[in-house]
Amino acid sequence: MMTTQVTLGKRIRKRRAILGITQRQLAQALVVTPQHISALEQDKRAPSLHFLAKLAEELGVTIDYLVSGKEGIITDTIPAIKADRRLKLQVKRALIVLIEELREPASSEDA
Repeated sequence: MMTTQVTLGKRIRKRRAILGITQRQLAQALVVTPQHISALEQDKRAPSLHFLAKLAEELGVTIDYLVSGKEGIITDTIPAIKADRRLKLQVKRALIVLIEELREPASSEDA
């Protein structure tokens, strides 16, 4: 039985497709060329650790997900919200405000 290995490049391409962004849009956000993104997606080039972190943040996933495919809880949801191109700006802002409010410790006045 032959299994298809999911690679870093395939995970990048899949996440980019889920977000509905083009290679050009991702490249502009990361200040690289679309050819660089294409090479990454084809596994012809490996990203540096620094670039991998920027890529994960832009795609709204963890580095662990990009490298291993292990899906886990995203520890910081704000980058995921910012990366999701399906959400309107007004919705993004509302979600971020809500998350920031939930992160703040409750004051004695709120009790």
